[in-house]
Amino acid sequence: MIHLRIQRLLGAAASALVILVSPAFAQAQPIKLRVSTIPIIDTAPLQVGIAKGFFTEEGLAIDTTPTAGGAPGLSALAAGQVQIAFSNIISIVLGAKQGLGFEIITAGSNTGSAVPDLAGLVAKKGSTLKTGKDFEGKRIAVNTRNNIIWLYARAWVKSTGGDPDKVTYLEVPFPQMIDAIKGDRVDAAFVVEPFMSAGVASEAVQIVSWPYNAVQKGIPVAQYASTRDYIRQNPEVIDRFARAYNKSVDWTNKNKGSDEWIKIISDYTRLAPEQIKKLSLPPFEKTVDTAGVNAVVDLMRKNDMLEGVFDAKAIVYRTAAQAPR
Repeated sequence: MIHLRIQRLLGAAASALVILVSPAFAQAQPIKLRVSTIPIIDTAPLQVGIAKGFFTEEGLAIDTTPTAGGAPGLSALAAGQVQIAFSNIISIVLGAKQGLGFEIITAGSNTGSAVPDLAGLVAKKGSTLKTGKDFEGKRIAVNTRNNIIWLYARAWVKSTGGDPDKVTYLEVPFPQMIDAIKGDRVDAAFVVEPFMSAGVASEAVQIVSWPYNAVQKGIPVAQYASTRDYIRQNPEVIDRFARAYNKSVDWTNKNKGSDEWIKIISDYTRLAPEQIKKLSLPPFEKTVDTAGVNAVVDLMRKNDMLEGVFDAKAIVYRTAAQAPR
């Protein structure tokens, strides 16, 4: 009888253990996603989604890894150190062309059809630099080389009468660009929001031009990408991420300028709320315009960054082509 009782107890314990490790229990745990990001205004919807709990509602726990630019984030993605990376379209295209399997899973940031824009070329207050010709022999700060900031800086120089090969492009992280101008380490900087507006408001710098808008309107500047292998193995996770992100886009577009939005932006950019209040931004998008990507690809070819055939549709996953429900 004693042995029988022990067997029953062991059986009950084993059943309880099965319940504890059952798939239903495991699925109840949040799925951790490591996401490479950049502390700029372009990533506002991601930070909104984290702060508002939209990703949590989808059963996701987002762990962000800040970088100075999209290229380092994609390196981490290729190495399996992160599952998703926010990066500029140039770096994504180059990585995909090199066979790294990058695919865009959600939109990120786009330029509008009018200025002010997401980024601008700024120089020291009182500078007489106005055209690409003026910048020959000068130094322009870009966050990283061979990315979208670098490419459109070159394109702007050429479109306004200068030789882009006669300009020096120095790598400077976005948050440090205004100080680099003030310290005469560079003559100008192609800087993004909210650092651009903060610099102008401080009267340390002035706007020279809007390179994005001058070269091409409605540019799909940056997106969130993953690898083909991860996407195919985890399609439901990608759907969850895209749904939460797109909910964040809706909230951001509706609440830009509100006290809550300003606090979220201030928390991750480390800028004072008063520096963020007057930002003027185009709406964030939910899907990626492949025609716009192809226009960027054409510009890459003109600058000897890309050779051969490249189909933009091949790197736009369904969640970026049409928002999932």
